[in-house]
Amino acid sequence: MVVARRAAGLVLGALTAITLVIGLSACGSSATTEQSDSGSDAGESGSTSESPSETGTPPDDDMWMISLSGIGPFEIGMRYADALTTPSADVSELCEGVAQTSVPESVDLSMWVIASERDPASTLSEISISAPADTIEDIPSGPETEKGIGLGSTATELVDAYPDARELDDTGVPGRIMYYVQAGDGGGMIFTTTAESEAIWQISITTGETPAYEPCA
Repeated sequence: MVVARRAAGLVLGALTAITLVIGLSACGSSATTEQSDSGSDAGESGSTSESPSETGTPPDDDMWMISLSGIGPFEIGMRYADALTTPSADVSELCEGVAQTSVPESVDLSMWVIASERDPASTLSEISISAPADTIEDIPSGPETEKGIGLGSTATELVDAYPDARELDDTGVPGRIMYYVQAGDGGGMIFTTTAESEAIWQISITTGETPAYEPCA
């Protein structure tokens, strides 16, 4: 009987030891798996935070376009004071309420913005871009409308692109011919040519009136 009890005790002890070993092994495996998963998540998180795709996008080369509301970063209705500090252009005041601005990669072009009633405290009522009428055909390409009309385009090309363009009866300046493309809410684009040539040498975005002949006069 004593031998049998000792034998039973040894067997029970062995089973208990095996059970403990298995339990500890399972716990160790689980902990290793959790650490591995946690490390994988941390690695992925670190990789995402340093991803080059989230460091910002390059400037848009198409920002200098001509639209019914403006040219490049300048828009009808923006504050004149804000136009003077536009970061993407060199702007300098010509006279009160009138400023000249550069056009990237278009040194042969002239561009200016005019405040309503020449009041520096008001908003822009005209934005114009031009080149000398007698050398317009030699001027490299500059800003264009979404339909490909820019300085150097012809009146025929303009009317083909904008069938609703109408010739103004009174331009205020003899020898100038102007075509008006109206915006839906008033104002719009005015394209200027001469009686001698169909080539467009000035494009203006205005609130409705014809472009200023001498802005600082």
